Amino acid sequence: MTARTYTRSIPSSWETPHWMPTNGETVRRACGEDFDAVRVTADLAAPALAALGPRTGPVLANHTTRTWVFLVPPGSAPPGRWTLGVRVMPRGAVIGIPPIGATGGRDIHWAVPPGQGVTYADDLNRILTGPLPPTAPARRAGEHASATSTAAAPPPRPRPLSPALLMVGELLLAGHSDTQIAKELSRSVITVRTHLRQIGNLFHAPTQALKAAALLAGGHLPLPPVQIHAPDLAPVDVAVLRVLAGISRDAELPVELRPTGAFLDYVDGLRERCAARTDAHLIALAAAWDLLPTLTSLATAKEQQ
Repeated sequence: MTARTYTRSIPSSWETPHWMPTNGETVRRACGEDFDAVRVTADLAAPALAALGPRTGPVLANHTTRTWVFLVPPGSAPPGRWTLGVRVMPRGAVIGIPPIGATGGRDIHWAVPPGQGVTYADDLNRILTGPLPPTAPARRAGEHASATSTAAAPPPRPRPLSPALLMVGELLLAGHSDTQIAKELSRSVITVRTHLRQIGNLFHAPTQALKAAALLAGGHLPLPPVQIHAPDLAPVDVAVLRVLAGISRDAELPVELRPTGAFLDYVDGLRERCAARTDAHLIALAAAWDLLPTLTSLATAKEQQ
């Protein structure tokens, strides 16, 4: 999916924003006054940025929290229905605005500094909002039906993956970052990200959690070894895990977590409670704890081969 060619003029206030700090320190600004803020997980943000093209407006990144924030003109991003992994920050929410020279590091910095262009919310919404997973086929009479409506698990790949993709996938399930995978395999980070993108393209899995789910559901990799016991999880916790893995639709979530709401915050807390390093690791742990049986049947068979 590609963004439209921008023919709209750039507001002069966005070329040299008055809300930028002038003392070289990060300042706190409220959303909804000078800009709206759309928070996006890192897995979705990078391809969205590439699709938007060179006229992208200001974008903040935070590698510690693995979130990016696209700043769009004020009043242009109503909450509405976006997609899981995306949240429109409410009016009045305060975010940190770093100085113009902060373009690197693990904490808040500019992925795209102000002055290059404007991101329009409708373009960003169209790029980030993809189709929901296909619905599961109807069961024949007499078959056991789940109490909840579910979407089909990521389809198995008919051909085995290459050894390179499997090695990257195995480390992804173990909770390694791109940099850690590259170091472990003596590869460049660019090569690792290319392999991860290939896995995502094969399974139509844009996020790391969906990649992990697809690798397990297709029986491409066995369940990872787990040395910790599952914490006490409530039904809503399992529902969040199922949605994160692409097994269920967000209609199974409580109203306050739909369509995105506090979903990202909830996943962050769930990851911490489960001692998971990443979202992909969280899915792998949940599968190993038999909380996601849809993902485990083929993976278990692979493990027993």
